[in-house]
Amino acid sequence: IMKTTGEELDVDIYMTSYQEQMLRLALQRHFETEKVNFCNRTYKIKTLALFFIDDITSYRVGNDGKYPYLLAKFEKLLKEQIEKTIVSLDSHDKEYKKYLEASLADISACHAGYFSQDNSDSDEDIAKEVDIILNGKKQLLSFVNEKGGYNTLRFLFSKWTLKEGWDNPNVFQICTLKQSSSDVRKRQEVGRGLRLCVNQNGERMDINALGNDVHNVNVLTVIASESYDSFAKALQTEL
Repeated sequence: IMKTTGEELDVDIYMTSYQEQMLRLALQRHFETEKVNFCNRTYKIKTLALFFIDDITSYRVGNDGKYPYLLAKFEKLLKEQIEKTIVSLDSHDKEYKKYLEASLADISACHAGYFSQDNSDSDEDIAKEVDIILNGKKQLLSFVNEKGGYNTLRFLFSKWTLKEGWDNPNVFQICTLKQSSSDVRKRQEVGRGLRLCVNQNGERMDINALGNDVHNVNVLTVIASESYDSFAKALQTEL
């Protein structure tokens, strides 16, 4: 279910960039959803967010070792939003607080990317994160890593719509930091989030599991430029 509200960003072009405002709003919305999905006593759902970007060099560290501007900005904003979320938690959200503290301890472990150039990359770390994104659905959707600690990976970056056939049901948010002129391309991007999610037991959170609450749980947030407006309205009507 895609929910469009027509919410506009409060942008001061002299203080910050439009892209930064989109990242900030995306992270704010993500943690609002994640808290509900993590703390619910009936179900526990891993919440993923997908970011589409224009240029791989804005995310991947190059041969010169220089830290990419978009990655630096994202990690800074992510750290700030996690700290804000921790402060806002109640005393009964102890487990979620531990999960956020684990995220704060290693911000780089919270995100990963997949780009076409990665297919020929010899970097073992990149190859590992690409394999998790493309083939490790069960691992990606778990809150526990292979060492028994918290699996904090839930922010995914790509330039296009990932590999054909890639399907992850727990993408609750899509943020397009790139211009998509084609409606076909937009449909492919949004389609990555139009899935019924699964809980930690792999059970589909459909009407049989949630009843009337199915529409409140399976909500996709799309944060995009104005070019998405007419497309989103047309797609919502079609759905």
